[in-house]
Amino acid sequence: MPGYLPFAGALKLPAYTCDNCGFWQRHFEVPPACPMCLDARHVVPQDGWRFRTAREAQDAFPCHWRELEPGVWRFWNEPVSGIGPSAYLIQTEHGNMGFEGCPVFSEAALDQIERLGGMAVLSASHPHSYGALPQLQDRFDPELCLAAADFTWSAALQVSWPYDDFLEPLPGLELHRTAGHFDGHAILYDRARKICFCGDALKFELDPADFRRATTISAHKAFVRGVPLTPSELRRYRDVFERLDFVQTWTPFEPARNCGRPEVLALLDQLMSGRSHAAPVPLDGLRAERTDQG
Repeated sequence: MPGYLPFAGALKLPAYTCDNCGFWQRHFEVPPACPMCLDARHVVPQDGWRFRTAREAQDAFPCHWRELEPGVWRFWNEPVSGIGPSAYLIQTEHGNMGFEGCPVFSEAALDQIERLGGMAVLSASHPHSYGALPQLQDRFDPELCLAAADFTWSAALQVSWPYDDFLEPLPGLELHRTAGHFDGHAILYDRARKICFCGDALKFELDPADFRRATTISAHKAFVRGVPLTPSELRRYRDVFERLDFVQTWTPFEPARNCGRPEVLALLDQLMSGRSHAAPVPLDGLRAERTDQG
C-alpha cells in the first residue's frame, strides 16, 4: 500500500554530497568513494574525494529561486561545484510537482517551497539530476516517482511510485521514459504549458546576448566524454518526442524557449541519417533543412 515502509533505518543515516558531481549518499560515516563519479558517464576528481554534509553544502553554495513562467519556479545554486543542475517546482490545481534536484536547498528555499504550497509529487529525469532530492523528501514527504530502470541509483531515497515507461502522477504532467543516456532516463511533459523538461536527453548552447534563446542542440550518451547515442537509442528518443506537442524544451541547466518538437525531431532525424555524433548542431540550420524538405 502507498506509504508502507517496513524498514526506514537507511533513511535516518546522515547524508553526504560529492563535491565533484553533487550525488548524495546516506552513510554511517563519510563515504569512501562516489559511485556516480566512478560511472563511465562521468569522471573521477583529479585531487581526491571530498564530501560535504548538507549544512556544509548550504554554507558553501547559496540557493536562488525565480518564477520563470507563471507557476513554474526554478531553484539553483550559484556559485556551485559539481554538475550543478537546477530544480523545478510546477504548480497545478491538483498539487505541486518537483522535477530534478539542485545540489542543495537552503532552509530559506525550502521555506519558499512551503509557501508555494509544498510538494505532492517529486521526480527526476536521471541520477545526474537527483541532487538534493533527499532534502525534499525529508521535508515534504511527496510521492517519489522514479523509473524502475534506475532504481539502483536511489539508495539515498525512498521510491514510493516506480514506473516502467509512462506515468501521469498529476493530471497534465506526464513522465515518459526515453532510456538512452541512462536506462531509466525520463522526460516530463507539461501538457497545459507545452513545455518539455528533457533532462539530459538534449543539450543546448545559449545566445550570450539572450539566455532565453538557444543557438545549438545536441544529444549524447555521455556529455563529458562526447559519446554519441546508438541508432536504436535515437529511434526511441524520436518515438517519445514525436508524441508530445511542445514548444519549449527545458534542460536541468537552461530553458530553450525557442526550441520545440520540430527542431528536436530534425536533430534526431539528422543524427539517424548517418553516423551518430554528440557535436552541437546549429538550430537555424535544422530549421533551414526542414524548410527545404517541406
